[in-house]
Amino acid sequence: IRDLVKQAEDRRRASPGVQYTGALLQHLIGAKLDCVLGAGSIKHNGFSTADAPTGRAGDFLIADIAIHVTTTPSEALLAKCGDNLNEGLRPIIVTLARGVPVAEGLAENVGLGERIDIFEIEQFVAANLYELGRFATDGHRAATATLIDRYNALVEEFETDPSLAIEITNRAK
Repeated sequence: IRDLVKQAEDRRRASPGVQYTGALLQHLIGAKLDCVLGAGSIKHNGFSTADAPTGRAGDFLIADIAIHVTTTPSEALLAKCGDNLNEGLRPIIVTLARGVPVAEGLAENVGLGERIDIFEIEQFVAANLYELGRFATDGHRAATATLIDRYNALVEEFETDPSLAIEITNRAK
């Protein structure tokens, strides 16, 4: 996961204005949720689909949980988390490692520090891969392959840029 994020950030630096990292994060989380809950259990959107015009509570809504996926936590995101809480939802923020302390600080500043869960993406995804693979090497490889396959299916369905797909060159058979 760390390597995928690094590759996306390298591509973003090489092509300013293209949000490779944000798209990667959103669809990785979507793929992870599909692997855990089953494909078709949650609604997916294209990366550039904004929450406000569509009336979405977050990037993903599962029961009473609104999951927000972001590379850069902001005051606007924390305001949306406050709205989630007022609507009886439990907000979760999933972000990059450098975004975790930012989100935590912003949450504290608006008095929501104890009411929002904030996760770093690598840990959020990797923990499930270990669990889905039953902590066995072959199981972990299979879970990772399933995650990547699902991610690529989401990119194919919801994005116009096929270069967002992940190619595994040394996939074990």
